[in-house]
Amino acid sequence: MKHGTYNLAFLLVALLFGAGACEDVNVLETEQYIKQVYIVGAADVVWAFDVAYGDEPQAAYVVTAVGGSLLPDRDVAVRFRHNDATIEWYNNKYLYDAPVTYQKLDPARVLIPSLETTIRAGEVYARLPFTINTSGLHCDSLYAVTFAIESVSTYEANKVDSALILNLNLVNDYAGTYQLAATRYRMNGTDAVYDGTYSTTRTLKAVDANSVRFFNEARAETRGGYASNEAYFAAVNNYCVTFTRGAENNFTVGSWGALVLHEGECTLVDDTFTFRYDYQSGSTRYRIEGTLTR
Repeated sequence: MKHGTYNLAFLLVALLFGAGACEDVNVLETEQYIKQVYIVGAADVVWAFDVAYGDEPQAAYVVTAVGGSLLPDRDVAVRFRHNDATIEWYNNKYLYDAPVTYQKLDPARVLIPSLETTIRAGEVYARLPFTINTSGLHCDSLYAVTFAIESVSTYEANKVDSALILNLNLVNDYAGTYQLAATRYRMNGTDAVYDGTYSTTRTLKAVDANSVRFFNEARAETRGGYASNEAYFAAVNNYCVTFTRGAENNFTVGSWGALVLHEGECTLVDDTFTFRYDYQSGSTRYRIEGTLTR
């Protein structure tokens, strides 16, 4: 056999044996990535968490996880710390012209039994539970609690997804998105003269445990609908209506700020508010009758 032919035959045999060896490796049984521990939501920096208004402490939590192609084969102890500098950094970078920026929630309102949690072997996630006193928090403020991974017992902490601003989205049983169907009347003494209909979506914003706020009629309800931050908050003051839970399914109708309301009534049945109220606009008195359906 010539020398070149011998080398070619040897190479073919080596490739065949190598191919057989590769077939014996099950990639599903082998970790394909560097196993890292991270905080769920930290990739976006801010994670909104629904927390209810109430007189009692309300439950909340953050979630930590371990990545990889395989489940962890050992317990992973994770210790957290606060990283409040993240709030100022985020405000300066993303909210410099926003109507409201994030603020650190008063630590006296937060009770964290322990800043440590454990991701158990064979599991991906673990929660760090705590409670928040939400009574009296203002619905137009952005409250935040920050968390960062201080240390892990094994593997490594993800340097990118290791800090989180937990944004408290204050809610109650009645807050949410509703479909408005309403008719407006111009009042002429005791006579109601038809003045048009409205059909649009309305956001009912929780303002405490028993009340929601929304914009009257079909007025813009987000900052983008106004020329400035000042104009937006002026509209909140001038045009917002409140429903407040009373006895059974009855609600009282009120004004959030400067809107002049004369009278009103409201009931809630099967996620639908049925309401009527009169309000003043200049020298004209109007009546709104309709429904808001979740």
